[in-house]
Amino acid sequence: MNTTSALLTAAFDHHQTGGFEEAEFLYRRILAIEPVRADALHRYGLLTAQLGRLEEADGQLDRALVLEPADAEAAVNHAKILRALRRPEEAAHRFRHALVLTPTLPSALEGLGHAEREAGHGTAAAGAYGRAALLGTGAAVLHQWGIALEGIGRDEKAVEALRRSADLDATVPSVAVRLAAILQRMGRSDEAARWYRHALVLQPGRDDVRKSLSGIHVGTGFTPPVT
Repeated sequence: MNTTSALLTAAFDHHQTGGFEEAEFLYRRILAIEPVRADALHRYGLLTAQLGRLEEADGQLDRALVLEPADAEAAVNHAKILRALRRPEEAAHRFRHALVLTPTLPSALEGLGHAEREAGHGTAAAGAYGRAALLGTGAAVLHQWGIALEGIGRDEKAVEALRRSADLDATVPSVAVRLAAILQRMGRSDEAARWYRHALVLQPGRDDVRKSLSGIHVGTGFTPPVT
């Protein structure tokens, strides 16, 4: 192992165990010896982002990717920093860069969904979340997919995605409440009432949910017990 590789191993060990000052000292030392070492720039960028220096981290990850454009992990990490800087269009571009390299990378697909949503591109966001969901990425992505589908007026598909999310994790009140609201809007009052009741089991203090449930009772004459 050459000198800079040994230093990088030591720097990363410090970084991973919370020794940020030591890690930064070593990253700087590595880059003084070998300024075009992409993996050192990448890891140092992650450290500076953790320390709240996002603009600096942006520059470091950008330089790392100029040096090693085929690094999908660095592209995803750069995109996350760009999102934190509230630059969603640039973040989406970088997530797409990662997906060119690794088309089924779950973190890139989910991140692209977030960035497209933040940029106001609802259809693109739904498409990215949908691709992520097809990879089996879990309840949270299905939840985001459902929100995105609802946002572009595809209520039936939104209900399907949110049901799948609830099947995987039945403990998330916001999924139940959103499902209930969509079903209520669609005129499926009995189903909506069941999901409102489920939300109240999870969060008994939700007065807004009780009010919505009472509205169904008034509108339909159907009065299910609140458990």
